[in-house]
Amino acid sequence: MTKIILITGFLGSGKTTFMKSLLDAYQDKKVGVIVNEFGDTNVDALTLEKEGIIIEELANGSIFCACIKDNFLQSLILLSQRDLEYVFIEASGLSDPSNIGQILDTIKPRTVKPYFYKGAICIVDADSFLDLFDTLLAFERQIQYSGAVIINNADLVDQERIDETIEQIRLVNNNIPIYVTSYCVVDIPKLVESLTDSDELPKESSNTIDSRPQTFTLKSNTTLSYDNLVKFLNAISASTFRIKGFLETDQGQVLVDAVGENIDIKPWDKKVDEHELVVISSVGIKIISLLTNQLDIYFKDKLSLI
Repeated sequence: MTKIILITGFLGSGKTTFMKSLLDAYQDKKVGVIVNEFGDTNVDALTLEKEGIIIEELANGSIFCACIKDNFLQSLILLSQRDLEYVFIEASGLSDPSNIGQILDTIKPRTVKPYFYKGAICIVDADSFLDLFDTLLAFERQIQYSGAVIINNADLVDQERIDETIEQIRLVNNNIPIYVTSYCVVDIPKLVESLTDSDELPKESSNTIDSRPQTFTLKSNTTLSYDNLVKFLNAISASTFRIKGFLETDQGQVLVDAVGENIDIKPWDKKVDEHELVVISSVGIKIISLLTNQLDIYFKDKLSLI
């Protein structure tokens, strides 16, 4: 049987950092990976590329939503033909996995090598968890349907914040193992092998076409001012859940990774086919006027809303 492990986690919690360590820990195993991004561009798939790893990329929606669920089913069916030992699934930060049981039951008759669902690991950001928790039902469901929770970025907060985070998690899932970490440093094989599925019965996911947050793509075909990029991101970030992507600047190619007003810009030296940003709005379509105005101020036609 091929073991399936689902990795969920709030926006910017450290899922990709965890996935990199996970793939290192299982580098001697036959592994497949499904990477799900909410926007059009699958940034995480690019950062996880590794020789010998089979990666399926699913973008532009949650794998638990009807918008791309059929693609998710097909990816699982295809991977069942590859004689893998493990399939690790990195879900979108906005995902609601409460229908994972229904999905796996649906594909059973069409799989070659059968799957065994070990369960889900949910990663939360110690710094932003309490602020984001009530904004989307999906965040509660991620904890509810997990077999373990990692509270990451513990080095960024005090003990009181960590205690409050643990208390909130316990209100949702009282029996779940909780690991408090920085940089997702944990004994990954021990965590994965001891993981068990939650006792929650499957239900319809809250990820629907109608409920999905508005997502926009900004595209560039030229070199941008790094200083103006910083100013632009500061101007729009308060109205976003997430900003992520690659751009070419006068200080080199960069990876932009922002959760709300926490903005991280780091150098990126690998080849990227498209220079664009995915923006997930926290204010709906109202963000369009903000984006249009700030793009005109800082970039004119150098960075465009498409």
